[in-house]
Amino acid sequence: MPLPRWRTNRSWLWIGLALLVLLYVIAPMRIGPRLTLGLAPLIETLHAPANWWKQTSLWFQSRRNLQQRLVKAEASDQKQATMIEELRVQNEENRQLRRLLSLGVIAPASWRGAKVIGHSPDRESTRILLRVDGAHSDDIVASRDGLVGLVDSVDRDHAVVRTILDASIAVPVTLPGGILAALARGEGDHIIIDFIPAKQAPPTGAVLVTSGAGGLFPAGIPVAQVSAVEHLKGQIFVRVTAEPVAHWQRDSWLAVAIAGNKPR
Repeated sequence: MPLPRWRTNRSWLWIGLALLVLLYVIAPMRIGPRLTLGLAPLIETLHAPANWWKQTSLWFQSRRNLQQRLVKAEASDQKQATMIEELRVQNEENRQLRRLLSLGVIAPASWRGAKVIGHSPDRESTRILLRVDGAHSDDIVASRDGLVGLVDSVDRDHAVVRTILDASIAVPVTLPGGILAALARGEGDHIIIDFIPAKQAPPTGAVLVTSGAGGLFPAGIPVAQVSAVEHLKGQIFVRVTAEPVAHWQRDSWLAVAIAGNKPR
């Protein structure tokens, strides 16, 4: 059956347009300006899908490049922030070590910096875990502010410390430059000062230091600050409550007086 005439004419129309486009592409300089201008919209329409695809590809590529640059910039910023924080921590640790190691010398022992790596779960941290070499049981532990406690046990380069809030430790104390002789003992979250006569009661806010009595603790280390003084009727001694001057809960370094003549 013969094709309808309109379909045949339509086919020739498309063939003619294709030939014109081919002629425009092959020999653009040989056709007139009118024909060129007439075919320009058609050429633009035919090129539109390719142009759109090219622009879309470029947009995705640019977006991908920007994302990669952003990720690299964020990683660089994070690295710089980490380095700055590490430097700040190191400077703080060095500052604490310098202050700790200026405590002086306890014959026949010397102070050594110890890194705090753990605390007991109680609020006052009555036990502390240190990383330190060469420590022995009953070595004295101090912070930059004052007495912390005693080494309880050691295991290689680790030491467990009992603080002065522990009831097992009693520290002979006095007032600087005075004749007071008292005993500071831990009560879990505060310190009780025993054997202070009513006539020698220290004022609130006074700082008690080690007296050197007993030979375990050298004289002059700050121990506790008086928080309350209670005069008991008919009693010779007053009831004195104090708080530790050392703040080991927040310190990252402490000092241990390593004794050279003790067995490990």
